[in-house]
Amino acid sequence: MIDAHTLNILTHVATGATALVIGLIPLFSRKGGPLHRWSGRATAGLGAVVLASAVLAVILFQPPSPLVAATLTAGYQYLSGLRTLSLTRRGPRLPDTLLSMLGVGLALLVAFKMGQGTASWTPAIGYTTIGYLATMTAYDLSRPLWVGVWYRRVRPLDHGVKMIGFYFAMLSAGAGNLLADWQPLSQVLPSAIGMVAMIAFVIWYSLNPLQPRPARPA
Repeated sequence: MIDAHTLNILTHVATGATALVIGLIPLFSRKGGPLHRWSGRATAGLGAVVLASAVLAVILFQPPSPLVAATLTAGYQYLSGLRTLSLTRRGPRLPDTLLSMLGVGLALLVAFKMGQGTASWTPAIGYTTIGYLATMTAYDLSRPLWVGVWYRRVRPLDHGVKMIGFYFAMLSAGAGNLLADWQPLSQVLPSAIGMVAMIAFVIWYSLNPLQPRPARPA
């Protein structure tokens, strides 16, 4: 018989590996096109299972705090990135502010409980991850202050950067766990590649801006 912890790990790994393969399609397909939308939905569905199994592990099996920080960062980018797609009539609203405040609160909680970590998941990794999350939430909390510009020019960029971040957060956590003997390189290298990919997307978008769809009639 397979115990609950092993079953959760197998579900997490299998779904995560599938999400990483399918997730390459929306990364490289034409933004907004049918293939991008289909593969994006598939990746989002798989990502939900990956995150659900990770949260279950956090609640029931007490993983090291730096790994909890990585799960929190991936989850926040996932939720905020998908939430951006629903803002088709106007900019961020109260639910978005509450999500950001929740992210800040959980990040502080994890930081205060960081502890010693493990040889594979060190406090340095945890604090760096929390710092990245803090930067992301600070940006999100600032959006209502420049909502007109954000909606007209930045909304597709917002979604793209966060979903790229989510993809590489999955890759980083998976590599860090499966290639523990190669830590910290196995965890840091995917994160570094992800940062380069996000910067490249920002540059590409600045040269090829995507216009928001017209608002639907109320």
